[in-house]
Amino acid sequence: MSKSSASPTARKPKSSKSAPRRPKAQTPPAPSPEEKAAAEVLKLVDKAAGLLRQGIEEGARTSAAVRGKAHKQAHSLLHRAVNSLDELASGTTAVLHSAINRTLGRPKR
Repeated sequence: MSKSSASPTARKPKSSKSAPRRPKAQTPPAPSPEEKAAAEVLKLVDKAAGLLRQGIEEGARTSAAVRGKAHKQAHSLLHRAVNSLDELASGTTAVLHSAINRTLGRPKR
């Protein structure tokens, strides 16, 4: 008996074309200034929320002075977060005004 040429263990002939290479893992693009500012603001808000949570948890056991200190620290962190967002919004507004003025042909303010 002869062996069949289509046996399941028969190897396929190699093609002359090589397999396409996988692209190397690309590094993620650098975050934009807005993304950096947003991340910083989120960190500040998280810290403030943590301080307030800690103040609530310890409120029954501690004095009003300790709760007041946690409140001031949280308020300070939130104030910094608001200032960061305000600076970002002001910069964006200035860029938008400049683009609109250039488009409309108006002189700079």
